[in-house]
Amino acid sequence: MADICTLVPPLVGTMKDYNLKGFPEDYVNPRGLPRMEFIDEDVSGYVKAKGGVAAVQKKIDEMFSKYKLYEYKMTQSKESLVGKIPEITKTIQMVKHLKDKEEGEEINTHYELSDVVYAEAVIKEKPEKVALWLGANVMVEYTCDEAITLLTNNLQTAQNSLENVLEDLAYLRDQTNICEVNMNRLHNFLIQERRDEKAKAEKQ
Repeated sequence: MADICTLVPPLVGTMKDYNLKGFPEDYVNPRGLPRMEFIDEDVSGYVKAKGGVAAVQKKIDEMFSKYKLYEYKMTQSKESLVGKIPEITKTIQMVKHLKDKEEGEEINTHYELSDVVYAEAVIKEKPEKVALWLGANVMVEYTCDEAITLLTNNLQTAQNSLENVLEDLAYLRDQTNICEVNMNRLHNFLIQERRDEKAKAEKQ
């Protein structure tokens, strides 16, 4: 069996530039995930330009909630793909094994009757066709070559999707961190503003 660890996290995507160096300033997420604007050291100027503390706080909270929702959905997608890729790989190997079966060779195997029930079977004839589950209770018959081509394409699609999901999750973590930094800067700005107002009032 192929080494499934080469197909799933943590190795997939870990050597990408965004994991090694972070995301550059001109990065645009290919799936349209929004970027959080970073509040620089001039918090006062930023707050004035954006319509006040309440408006800035509202924007940060909204974006933080969006990122957490995106992250939840992406994590579910990642878990689904991590489970799907080994299954497709195993199926490809099985179809290839059936295709390469010698005449007269018997293959002892088990097939699934339900989620936890399997039955034993002996394959005596060299199969010309195989049946693949496509989902939604649909099974389609293919020649071995057709099945291998279809499954290989599905595997490539799943691997590409996993890379995209991992990139998006890394980007979401980056943007969530920016939200948290912005929250802290805004909080510190409010504390300093209150201190300044108190000091001014005491002088009067």
